[in-house]
Amino acid sequence: MRLYSLASLMMLCLSLTACANKFYIPIWNEKGTAKPLSKTDDVIRVVVPERLTKYVAKTRSEDSDWLDGSKLADYIGMAKVDTEERLQALGYQLTDTGFESGDSGKSKKIDWIDDQGNTQYAMTHGGKPTVFALIDAKLLDTYKQRFIAYEPYSSDPSTGATTMWTSNVDEVTMNAVSYHVKFVRPIGKDNKLLQCNNSSLSTNFCTYPQSYWEDSVKNTPYYETIFDGVGVMNTSASDPDYIENHLTSSVLYQYPNLLGRKRIIQISQPFFQVIKVTDDK
Repeated sequence: MRLYSLASLMMLCLSLTACANKFYIPIWNEKGTAKPLSKTDDVIRVVVPERLTKYVAKTRSEDSDWLDGSKLADYIGMAKVDTEERLQALGYQLTDTGFESGDSGKSKKIDWIDDQGNTQYAMTHGGKPTVFALIDAKLLDTYKQRFIAYEPYSSDPSTGATTMWTSNVDEVTMNAVSYHVKFVRPIGKDNKLLQCNNSSLSTNFCTYPQSYWEDSVKNTPYYETIFDGVGVMNTSASDPDYIENHLTSSVLYQYPNLLGRKRIIQISQPFFQVIKVTDDK
C-alpha cells in the first residue's frame, strides 16, 4: 500500500475529484430592490439564455469541434435542472420544470435527489409564472495544473520505517466554471419573459433574450431584480451535472438567509454537504 505525506495528500484532495472531494467555492451575491420571493404567492419559471441554441446547433453539426458545443450546452442545461431542484428543496413553487419544460401551464409530479441521496417528490404549481430565474453557466477557463505527491520507495526491513522518498508529479486538466442566477419580476404585459420561446434548438427549454442579461441589473427596463448571485468552481471534474450541482447548492444555500455570506466550502462523500460558510473579507 502506497503512503503519502499528510500535507501532500491534503493538497491533492483539495484539488482533484478524488479523496474527500473538497471544493472551495467563492460566492458573490446581492439583494435587489424588488419584492422578495414568496413561497405561497409566487410561481417561478427557470429560463436559460438564448445563446444555448448556438451550442445545440454546433452539437448537431458535422464540425470537428461539435463536442465543444455539447459541453457548453450541458453546463447550461444542468444549471437549469439543478436550480429547479434546489428551489424545490427550499420550498418554492415552480412551473415548466425538467428536460421537457415547454409552456404547458399544467402541474406535474417531479422528483429529485436530496443532499443525502434520498429521492424526494413534489408537485409543480402548473400556473403562469410571476417570477423568473434567469440562469447562465459558462466555462471560464481550462488550464493544466501539476500536483506533487511524495511516495516512500525504500524502508527498513526490520522495522518497516520509511527511509527514502521520491516525488510523483501528476498533471491534470482543470476547468473554471461559473454559475449565475438572477431572480426577477418582469415589467410590462408584453415582456418577452412572459413567453416561453422554446424550440428544438433550445432542447425545449424556455429562453430569455441575451439583451435581458447584458443590461445593468439596476435601471433595466425589462425587470426588477430580487436577487443576483454567482459562484465559481475550479475542478478537474468533467461531469456538468456534478459541477452545477455543487455551484447551485452553494449560491442558493439556505436562501435567503445567507445573503452577504460569501465563501462556501463543500465536501462530497458521495453527496455534497456544505461544511463551512464565512463572511466576505
